[in-house]
Amino acid sequence: MRILAAEKPTEAAREALSGLLAKFPAATADSDARRLAERSGAAVYVTLGSEALKEMLQAGADGPVLSLLTSSEAYRDIVSPQSTEHRRVPVTALFAEASPAQQMTLVRKIFRRRITVGVLLSEYTASLEAQIRTAARAADLDLEVHRVSPAENPIRALTRLASANVLLALPDRAIMSAENVQAFLEATYRRGMTVVGFSAALVRAGALASVYSTVEEVVAQASLLIEQLASGQQPVPQYPAYWRVAVNERVARSLDIPIDHEVRNLNSPIR
Repeated sequence: MRILAAEKPTEAAREALSGLLAKFPAATADSDARRLAERSGAAVYVTLGSEALKEMLQAGADGPVLSLLTSSEAYRDIVSPQSTEHRRVPVTALFAEASPAQQMTLVRKIFRRRITVGVLLSEYTASLEAQIRTAARAADLDLEVHRVSPAENPIRALTRLASANVLLALPDRAIMSAENVQAFLEATYRRGMTVVGFSAALVRAGALASVYSTVEEVVAQASLLIEQLASGQQPVPQYPAYWRVAVNERVARSLDIPIDHEVRNLNSPIR
């Protein structure tokens, strides 16, 4: 196995790299995609983060590629139907974020009644709409969706979700970024709109709660996918199967939303 990580990896990437090397001590890790691709012998390639995925495909990996720590939005953008870099080898992913179904289930468990969930979609996440609608129906929740145009201010677009009690946040570079996340969360707070999703980091920043996976859980699921790829199988891109719930206690108190033990202890049935 060959692992590609950035020269200056994020904390999550460092932890994932450490976990993978502990699980697969014979693996090779590098920050240079071309150097990895030029090594002799068949191998499964694991990329940590979206830039690593992009670089590995451009370098011409000669074996199957597994993308970790990349959102579904970024993965689909890199490995798109129009792209040709990935055609020679199978490419799959364990997405960084929980599925819409898991997040909708969390919303239902928190509020325990039928409420309206708002979702902002851009051109990057529009393909998720059918999946989100299915998840809302399964959780017995109403849904209000607004598609944000490239010229539209995503924070002002919150006014288009007039009926929504909760905003389901998605990893979407056109909607929420490191540059606007605080302003975005403050805008939802002023509107009395609770934010759920899409990561533990967003919960720390001010979202109420989110389903998320620890690095240990990511490595556990990734190990199964690596074994499948090594045996010639081609697993489909997938959301995390192992997960738990993060809650921002300060936000819960501020919004007067009780979070009971059942919600706090929600996790995947198999760990």
